[in-house]
Amino acid sequence: MQAGRALCQRVADFLKLNIGNCEKSGERLMLSSVAERKMLSVRSLLLIAWLTLIMSLFWDPYSFGLTEAGNGSSPLSIAHHAAIVQGVELPVEPYALGTRVFWTILLPIMPLFLMVFGHEAWRRVCPLSLASQIPGLVGLRRYRSKEERRTGTIRKTLPVIGQQSWLARNSWYVQFGLLFIGIVARILVINSDRKAMAIASLSIIGAALLTGFLWGGKTWCNYFCPANVVQKIYTEPGGIFESHPHFLRPKLPQSMCRKATAEGDIGACVGCMSNCGDIDLQRAYWSVVLDPQRRNVYYMFFGLIIGFYGYYYLYAGNWGYYFSGVWTHEEGIWEKLLQSGFYLFGQALPIPKVCAAPLTLAIACTLSPGVGRGLEKLYRQWRSRDNSMSEKLTIHHCLTAAAWLSFNCFYLFGGQPNIILLPELVGCVIDIIIVALSTIWLCYALQQSPCRYQKESRARPA
Repeated sequence: MQAGRALCQRVADFLKLNIGNCEKSGERLMLSSVAERKMLSVRSLLLIAWLTLIMSLFWDPYSFGLTEAGNGSSPLSIAHHAAIVQGVELPVEPYALGTRVFWTILLPIMPLFLMVFGHEAWRRVCPLSLASQIPGLVGLRRYRSKEERRTGTIRKTLPVIGQQSWLARNSWYVQFGLLFIGIVARILVINSDRKAMAIASLSIIGAALLTGFLWGGKTWCNYFCPANVVQKIYTEPGGIFESHPHFLRPKLPQSMCRKATAEGDIGACVGCMSNCGDIDLQRAYWSVVLDPQRRNVYYMFFGLIIGFYGYYYLYAGNWGYYFSGVWTHEEGIWEKLLQSGFYLFGQALPIPKVCAAPLTLAIACTLSPGVGRGLEKLYRQWRSRDNSMSEKLTIHHCLTAAAWLSFNCFYLFGGQPNIILLPELVGCVIDIIIVALSTIWLCYALQQSPCRYQKESRARPA
């Protein structure tokens, strides 16, 4: 145990020293200092690329050739991906690659990006964040009129979600609920049906646009975006290359709302959230680390991952169905909603898939908080002799471990339908890199504490 602590400390000190040196020398690894105009261009390109992918879901006459059975040189040919579902070989036709590219290549990159580059990097490149900003950029915003008591003048302000509103108090559960609905929809329809996936993607972009019209700041990101749950779990209290505004005190910290002017970027915060993680992620984290909602969602998220990938086995009766990637282009997906959703011990159970999928995920999400709380209790008892261990630090260790475990469980499956097509050595190297980076993050995160944050906040950088 002592050796493990020493290793964590050395890794954390190494990261802090090298990142700090890069910051002092101007060789910044973070995006917090990059001009907003440049980042707006990056977000725009990513949004255009996403929209292009969405359009290809409606019309793509080109990628079918890579999947035809006669194309023996293509690893994506259907001739290489036979799958048995509920004891019967699944018939597969040549397919366009849009859904497979998104679900097995692009989406699996996101958690690794979050853990390595952190909250501030993702906030500044996220295309959905740009979608929510478009109404403000083109001057289509809803305003509220507010009378100044002293002067009697009328001032227009951007509306924000009240900090004591039901939505603000339950934002963790709201966003996790939206994520749960999206994951269930993936299993049932969106994974395979290209038009359904396109419509769902456009609906999410439309919801971000509408939120940006109705409220100011990053209301979409903070209160509605389902991906915000994933982002928080995999970045807090900081990514490997996250900057440290409490120590360095930059004028515009991390991913703080800003706008470009002729004189440079200026702050544009409208106070849409108290203790905003876009200004100081660690401060926001330590201020609410004991929130029961946060703890429950961390543990439910682990259950969601287990339930999601486990359902592929429960449905097909084998893992070949998932690892073949055939679920990204399965034919007749709508007709199968009312067919058997479970295949156990060689028998199809009379529970339709439309009920079986949400039931599996609901059971996994219901059981996982109990397991998490139980392990919390055991850890608390084990560390009871350590009087220096505060409740915040205890919960922080448990949440960090849960995030690390969720991350690596995700990558046991995420992206694997394509990774297994690579040479075995290349696949092993990718897996080792993923585990190594997540473990570096774990070592770094475990060394953080409220006391350390306070000491660093009072210190002055050399």
